[in-house]
Amino acid sequence: MPPVVPSSIATSLDIVLEAIKRGRWSMSIEMLTALQVQLHLASSLVQETMNSLIPLNRLPSEILSLVFSLAMMPLKPAGYHGPSAARQSYDLLPVTHVCRRWRDVALSTPSLWSTLYEDDVSHASAQLLQARAKETALTIYVNRSNPTRALVQLLGVPRVGSRVTELFLQDLHDCTPSQLATGVLGFPAPHLERVVVRRQVPRNDTASDADDAGAGAPTEPIVRLFDGVTPRLNTLVLHDVPFLPSNSFQRLVHLKLSFETSPIYWTLNDLLHLLSRCTLLATATFVGLPTHFESTQTPSAPSVSLTCLRRLVIVDCHGQASSMRAILAHLTLPADCAIRLHGLPAHRLGPLADLRFPYVIQPMTLVIDVSFVSITLTLANPRSGGSLSLELGTAGAMTTILQQCIEAFVSDFSTSISTVTISSQRVWPAWCDPSLLLSLLPSTNSLSLGDIHLVDQCLDALRPSRSPYEGFDISREPCPRLKVLHLPPGLTDLLRQKLHMVMSERKHKGSRMQFVMNEHHI
Repeated sequence: MPPVVPSSIATSLDIVLEAIKRGRWSMSIEMLTALQVQLHLASSLVQETMNSLIPLNRLPSEILSLVFSLAMMPLKPAGYHGPSAARQSYDLLPVTHVCRRWRDVALSTPSLWSTLYEDDVSHASAQLLQARAKETALTIYVNRSNPTRALVQLLGVPRVGSRVTELFLQDLHDCTPSQLATGVLGFPAPHLERVVVRRQVPRNDTASDADDAGAGAPTEPIVRLFDGVTPRLNTLVLHDVPFLPSNSFQRLVHLKLSFETSPIYWTLNDLLHLLSRCTLLATATFVGLPTHFESTQTPSAPSVSLTCLRRLVIVDCHGQASSMRAILAHLTLPADCAIRLHGLPAHRLGPLADLRFPYVIQPMTLVIDVSFVSITLTLANPRSGGSLSLELGTAGAMTTILQQCIEAFVSDFSTSISTVTISSQRVWPAWCDPSLLLSLLPSTNSLSLGDIHLVDQCLDALRPSRSPYEGFDISREPCPRLKVLHLPPGLTDLLRQKLHMVMSERKHKGSRMQFVMNEHHI
């Protein structure tokens, strides 16, 4: 084990102590200062030697740098759930003050400083962090009302902007659209892969955008971002951003556009042109779209083929379903695409034709899930994986409206539906007439009920009518091709008797059925 105090420091201490012995109590200020300096040096060296004996400090530098990286808190942007390398770089600053070795390891690992972070408290160290990151890839994370001018200028430097791979801008409530487009989104980004921008426009207060509109910037619905240089961008998330990019995104896979309080200056044609420039798009999400799409589209609205799209989500359209239908009418989607249309209030629906969608896939399964606040209708093709799901809010909607919505949605697919699953927290009269629903399913051969309170009226609807004339036609009855009826456990004796009665009557009329309860055949 090496000596705790090096010989040079020990010799200096001996000299000072001998001088103190000779002078006894008459020590000069210079001698006291020299003693203080030597004791401080000895204490520092003792501490350094003791630190070197700690097991953690015996780890290789590579392992120690990994430990440092795990000490930094991950940064998760709101509304984004994908991968991210963003870390809180400021968490690492105390590490550099522990000892000389820790500081050397931290400063010699550029990846630890790759996130340039700004918020209302910590926003003055972008230049320092960028210098420590050296030539490694950079992640920009801004969580404040407006990026600092120093950061915008730093990104404008080619050797810095060209290294940015992720850009997360949060809570930009003081950043106008023109400042956003020409400032922090205006630098060339040849290696940029992910962009998440969230503006916060105060509700019922769009003064900033209105003032900006007077300058003419946001009235341009299409803006070229990142100087048109985004060859590697694969994820783009824009919230309350009133313009669309004009870039051709060669590798864009995930696109999300959401609007809460911001005005929108672009039209349906602009959106379709953007989609046509995203040939590899796999998931597209649109939240809070306006209802003026149909009135702004032109006869020359393009038809866009998205051959790679696997998931399309349209949520919370303001008003009727026309915006959803206007988008779908101009898209050519692959057979395995999953379409989700959610957040549509049933009581605000316009013509029932708004719920008719030109998609027919055979064979199909229909799932109806009724809760106290919504009805979800899902059509799916088990073979291709494609599906169409519509969620209707039931607040303020009468039973007649809900029943008409279900009828309008199912009628276009009635001959293709082979399997039906129904679960409901509400009784039949609260949302639909079972006789009407089952009459829309002439090709269904399997029906599954998820709740016991649905069984009684469903059996009444399946019971053949007593025809007063010869030549009874079972095809005119609800679900004439039904072969299997799946029922929940816990049937009462009365329900069991009715079940057997319906089964016997349908068999007598030429429609043999099999009932399944609790994994047992009856």
